[in-house]
Amino acid sequence: MTGQQLANYFNFNRSKPGLLILFFSFMSLFACAQQQELAKLKRDLSAAKDSLAILRLMNKVGFLIHMKSADSSFYYGVKANQLAERLHDDRGRADALSNIATGLLLKGLYSQSLNYFSEAYQVYSRVPDTIEMAQMLMNLAINYSFTSDSGRTREFAARALHMASGYRADSALSMLYANYVELAGLGPDSTAIYLGRAGLIARRFKDERATLFILQERAKLLMLQKNNAAARPLIMASILMARKHDWDYHEMEGLGLLGTYYKAVGRPDSALACFLKIYRMAGVNGYVYWKIDVLKSILQVYKQQGNLQKQAATNELLIAALDKENEAGNAFLGDYIRYKQDQEKLAKLNQLEQVNRKKQFWFIACSITGFAATIVLLLGYSRSKKYAGVLQALNERITSQNKVLKDNDEFNSRLLSMLAHDFRAPLGQIISMISLLREDELDTPARMSLYDNVEEDARNILVTFDNILHWVKKQLTGYKLVPEPLDLSEMIGQSAQLFHPAMAAKHITFNNLVDPLLVVNSDREIIQFINRNLIHNAIKYSPENGTITATMKTSAAEIVVCIRNEGRGMTEKQLNALFTFRQKESSDRGAGMALTLSKEFVALLNGNIWAESKPGEGAAFYYTLPSAT
Repeated sequence: MTGQQLANYFNFNRSKPGLLILFFSFMSLFACAQQQELAKLKRDLSAAKDSLAILRLMNKVGFLIHMKSADSSFYYGVKANQLAERLHDDRGRADALSNIATGLLLKGLYSQSLNYFSEAYQVYSRVPDTIEMAQMLMNLAINYSFTSDSGRTREFAARALHMASGYRADSALSMLYANYVELAGLGPDSTAIYLGRAGLIARRFKDERATLFILQERAKLLMLQKNNAAARPLIMASILMARKHDWDYHEMEGLGLLGTYYKAVGRPDSALACFLKIYRMAGVNGYVYWKIDVLKSILQVYKQQGNLQKQAATNELLIAALDKENEAGNAFLGDYIRYKQDQEKLAKLNQLEQVNRKKQFWFIACSITGFAATIVLLLGYSRSKKYAGVLQALNERITSQNKVLKDNDEFNSRLLSMLAHDFRAPLGQIISMISLLREDELDTPARMSLYDNVEEDARNILVTFDNILHWVKKQLTGYKLVPEPLDLSEMIGQSAQLFHPAMAAKHITFNNLVDPLLVVNSDREIIQFINRNLIHNAIKYSPENGTITATMKTSAAEIVVCIRNEGRGMTEKQLNALFTFRQKESSDRGAGMALTLSKEFVALLNGNIWAESKPGEGAAFYYTLPSAT
């Protein structure tokens, strides 16, 4: 039975933590360490003078810190890799590459992580180190399991076990057996055999971390066989062992199994207590992926209890956790792209520098031959100065390109945050309609009408999302305008349709008075971004039974579009602050950023955006486009 089937059986979505516990237990560098050891290593690193000692300490710190910070693991891996290349140290470089791969894996960059684990495997083969090579193969199997490639997962797990089969028995071999059980999809009998082998080796070498992991695997097998009573003591023993050594991550794993046990024996309140403790620990330690998965388990318990209020609150926490994971992933992806580009540029500069050094060496050597050699040396010196100028120019170009990359990264991060903001409102309405369907108080026609609305709204959101995602991917290297002929009236209608549930809930009438024959040549996604945010704001501040009206005016020079609502209006001070976002002072962060970004976008189209309003008289938001954009 596969790890995924086990997760389905336990009804506890722990795909990432479940695989990460394998990964953390199986890294190739060093055994686990507590926070005291990490602090000691950092002190030793700051005091170290020898380059080789610094390299070894960097790799140790990079490994030990990976359970707390993927960014830090990646950072130490990069620094150690640069130092190992200068020292031509294959062992240190392989360890550094493994740390880089760890950081990439934890951030969800699976393809890049596979590349670095593969490279680490090749470097270990030059050392050579058979057990480290086997461990890299198992890491590749774990990486493939994250991408649901079951075929390659089993293939690499089997290759790792076969490579280590002739290796002397130690704790590393114990973890190989245990990991093979989790990844290879074995039946109960084979699982018991391999866990038995792993347990014997772990006890012989007094490896408590391997013992803890094997206890949890045995508990899973017993629960799969419906023997919950026998599983519980193993779970409790693993939790106590984790607390003894201050292994927070392993304690959370044990609590997850305990919560699953309580669900299986019909004790949802006890299960909920376990999951809530995991959520609190995940928040303290910064495990975003744990928070997401355990929130799904908490939500499931609340659904079983029929607690709608808690379900809604948990849904909000889940959305916030997903947003945080996405933001962290986007920021890390930008760092990784810049790192790769800098590495390539530095390699080219090093090649130029090596060429210059060789030429200087030969020019100096020739100078001892006399006057003729001196002439050659002077010529060589002249060429060297020329190359130095080229090198300086390249350095200046890199500095300029780094600034452009930084600006593009900031643009992309803000853009992706705003696009996510656009979908929260319509998705919230769909969730509300689904809640109504659960109440079983609607007659058949009303229920069918809600089904139709949910399906239509979800379809509209999906189409919009696909279009925007395609557009965003094209912008990742810097923004590009994509002008095309656009039906402005149709585009406003499409944007309004996305918020149909919100308008229906407030009985708002939307009047689209834009000329259907008007066609502009402009960027579709920029205009739709502006339309969506202006309509969303109009709905937000419109009263019950209000009206929102979209109108336009044309002239030889420009087209003026207006979105008007009948809300409470704004003061002069509020109007002046609309398009200048200040994060610390803004009470509506999403709306403020969206309007600020809309102003920047419309400026790219050589247009303008502003608002007119008085208290009690509603508000009108205008934007202009050149008639011949």
